[in-house]
Amino acid sequence: MTVRIDSLSKAYGLTWALRGIDLELRAGDCVALLGPNGAGKTTLLKLLSALIYPTDGKIELAGERLPYGNSPLRSRIGFLTADAHLYENLTVSENLRFFISLYEGDTTPARIAQALDLVGLAAWDSEYVSALSHGMRCRLAIAKWSIIRPSLLLIDEPYGSLDGSGVVVLETFIKSICSSGGLVVVATHNVTRAIALCSRAIILHQGRILFDEARQEPWDSFHRAFADFFPREESSS
Repeated sequence: MTVRIDSLSKAYGLTWALRGIDLELRAGDCVALLGPNGAGKTTLLKLLSALIYPTDGKIELAGERLPYGNSPLRSRIGFLTADAHLYENLTVSENLRFFISLYEGDTTPARIAQALDLVGLAAWDSEYVSALSHGMRCRLAIAKWSIIRPSLLLIDEPYGSLDGSGVVVLETFIKSICSSGGLVVVATHNVTRAIALCSRAIILHQGRILFDEARQEPWDSFHRAFADFFPREESSS
């Protein structure tokens, strides 16, 4: 999956969340999307997932313009968020079966069990989602996408919900998507984790790109750019 973004802008009323974004994202990349609150990170993810419409500009996925109605292209996009869009009155297994059936995926008991075992929720398969902690819900969201395996996986602030073993589960899954030719974009404030994991970093500030570069050692250019625009305490979060 490749992504091309041309002159992308998004306004909410009189406020511009993004202005004139141009990007090319390549298959196999894991991209860290960084910046302070209000920089435009979540807006960019929502535009890439076709959940909202751009005010101007366009997005192309695999050479096709991203549609904002029903399209097979949208089924190749996954959006993993901390709240996970789960149904609290369904069990863990029922949530998986329902979600995966929307994508015509494998809903056999063996595949459901395998996905739950992958994220450490096998013992909770018959528990209602309303009883799960925030971190366990995030694990269930990972299980959902591990079955669908989208070509473009968008992730919004996952680290605050996960414990140490959950982080390992998430990052192992991210690496598997990238190694199979998928593309992952992770919006996060956890710069240390992002820099260790990702192959490229993009810094947004007030809706514009301030920095965009592939990871390298030493990555002095990134650390200088980050220090120039953001408080010191955020760089250590």
